[in-house]
Amino acid sequence: MGSFSERHGYKEVRSVIQRESLDDATRLELWNLLAVLPNEFDKFYQDPTEHGVLEALWLWYFKKARDEMPYDKVVWKLIKDAVLTREWNEVLDLLEQFMKDWDRLETQRSAGLKRAFLRALNDRFESELVGYRFIGLEITPVDSSAEGEALSAALADAASIAGARHALDRAIELLADRQTPDYPNSIKESISAVEAVVKKITAEGTLGAGLRKLESAGLHIHPALREAWSKMYGWTSAEDGIRHAGIDAADVDQALAKYALVTCSAFVSYLTEEGRKVGLLS
Repeated sequence: MGSFSERHGYKEVRSVIQRESLDDATRLELWNLLAVLPNEFDKFYQDPTEHGVLEALWLWYFKKARDEMPYDKVVWKLIKDAVLTREWNEVLDLLEQFMKDWDRLETQRSAGLKRAFLRALNDRFESELVGYRFIGLEITPVDSSAEGEALSAALADAASIAGARHALDRAIELLADRQTPDYPNSIKESISAVEAVVKKITAEGTLGAGLRKLESAGLHIHPALREAWSKMYGWTSAEDGIRHAGIDAADVDQALAKYALVTCSAFVSYLTEEGRKVGLLS
């Protein structure tokens, strides 16, 4: 619910998703969240994570000489200036690089803080109507928390299935690339994630054959749902389908790739949950 001024018409309520911009209020919210971290890191006595992350950003985001790196406080000031003044996409680049460096350099003590900080970033994106979310460590175009939750749940559910987690990670990476997004291949990877789960359950090599064998393997799904997925597999696997490069890349946009990713993620979670119920998956 909005503030008193917003509810009673004295102040405009923001209703437009921020997709290719970040307003000043959002930038300040993001910086205020980052500004908490120095004190939080100080609670971990002699933990090297903070300095390691700042050094990585100094080298690879700010493109500075290693032997000229100043005190950590100066790097934090550079981060603040970047969040408040750089182009919106460069701010997202910075946040993504920050989290990837943290993930690479984290210690056992800083792991919990990293998870909490990622959740807080996504909360800020949602409250400020930013059309992106961290899914894993990639900032991905997602317009609702429900979509973000579906993707995150699928990543967790597919973690133990060879190929499925990799395919989802790759689909997200291809969709999230803000410079050269590859929507057709993102869709291929999304379908491949479902295929990997079905193969794990049925031992069939293709999704089409696996879907037909789910029933005999012991996993009962509604015939209409199975038929819908068979048709989706047919759409991507026919000679003129995406998996055979028969559809021009210009005809596959972000909306279609995101739909495929969210839909396939939901089906991955559904299959893994049902498979575990009947003992087909561990």
